[in-house]
Amino acid sequence: METIEKPLPTKTKVLKEEPCEITFSVEIPKEEVIRETDSVFQQIQTRASLPGFRTGKAPMELVRKNFTERARQSVLENLVSRAAGQVLRDRKLQTIDTPRVEKIEFELGKPLSFQMKIEKDPEVKAKDYKGIKVTRPSTDVTDEKVDKTLDELRERNASLIASTAAKIDKNHFVVIDFEGKIDGKPLPGGSAKNHLLDMTSPQTIAGFSEGLLGASVAEQRPVTVTFPADYARKEWAGKQAVFDVSVKEIKEKKLPALDDEFAKDLGLASLAELKLKVRENLEKEETARADKDVEEQIYQYLLDHHSFTVPPTLVEERLRVLTQRALSGLQRQGLIQAGDKQAESTLREKTRPQAEKDVRLSYLLKAVATQEKLEPTDADVNELKKKALAENKDQGAEIEKYFTERDSSIRASLMEGKVLEFLKKNAKIKPAKE
Repeated sequence: METIEKPLPTKTKVLKEEPCEITFSVEIPKEEVIRETDSVFQQIQTRASLPGFRTGKAPMELVRKNFTERARQSVLENLVSRAAGQVLRDRKLQTIDTPRVEKIEFELGKPLSFQMKIEKDPEVKAKDYKGIKVTRPSTDVTDEKVDKTLDELRERNASLIASTAAKIDKNHFVVIDFEGKIDGKPLPGGSAKNHLLDMTSPQTIAGFSEGLLGASVAEQRPVTVTFPADYARKEWAGKQAVFDVSVKEIKEKKLPALDDEFAKDLGLASLAELKLKVRENLEKEETARADKDVEEQIYQYLLDHHSFTVPPTLVEERLRVLTQRALSGLQRQGLIQAGDKQAESTLREKTRPQAEKDVRLSYLLKAVATQEKLEPTDADVNELKKKALAENKDQGAEIEKYFTERDSSIRASLMEGKVLEFLKKNAKIKPAKE
């Protein structure tokens, strides 16, 4: 038979209540402390091993004398845990994070008191979310857009050939060796061999490509640059660096002719078919872009018309995700090194407003879902899983595991989709040209 734990006779008082946090004072009377202390010592006695006594047979007075601190810690942990759980149950509170216990006053045989802070969801009621006025951007695809895309395709399929030019100009590609130094000391990650530099593209460090204009093959020259004041690596920000550069090759781009042969190289029958395919793809991209723009306008309207505090813990968690994503991107580009704490700190500050916005929006979407009864059902989840299994018949076990482990995030995604469709259906959307 399951043992039902008796409620603690605690004195609980709300000291401070904020939208997302409540601070309680909790006091447990000395009688309960003594009762718990006796219980803990009895448990210790059954396992105590002291010189001259068999395990579990030492007299209680010796157990109390030798295991006072262990008992004190156990009593404190047991009573605080029980009291905290009881406060949450009695007041029907759902916490976001583990309650924070502080300002503990405790001695064996005396009342135990402490303060407890709990973080909770804000009470959010969505309003005025029907009939949101938004403007849908034009999705027209002009001949100019098609021509520009074809030019970009030619650029992506261009080949690099040796240039007959004697000196580097701004339209060239150059193969170089370089080594960078600040104050005469080598820059970590600031050197390379056989590096292909596109003189036509903006450089991370302004002035580097400009410093090579007019150089010839086999020439060695120093190029002096100044790192931007907001450069991700703070130890280099605003400092002057000298790169010793050796020019090895000068290359230029050769574009393919825009004809049927070019289309065939891309897997299409003719130039006419290529142009048609490009237009279709552009139309899909423009439609997706317009859809996204409409969604962003709806989300921004909700954010602009609802003001409330969000839990710091959730903001910090979202901030961690966004910061790590940005750091990974910069590392892949070679702009920062792994473990760069200064870059991480800078990114955290820049990303914090977006993290707060994301958390606020999540609460607003939940509020609309609740008010309009749009929460996803088990049938919705099963339908999504059924579709995934049908599309990936050889990954059944992995999909089952994914849906089991990610149930809450899957439901959150389904809910967001339902709410978004509801908001768009009830919005007043007009085309941009009207």
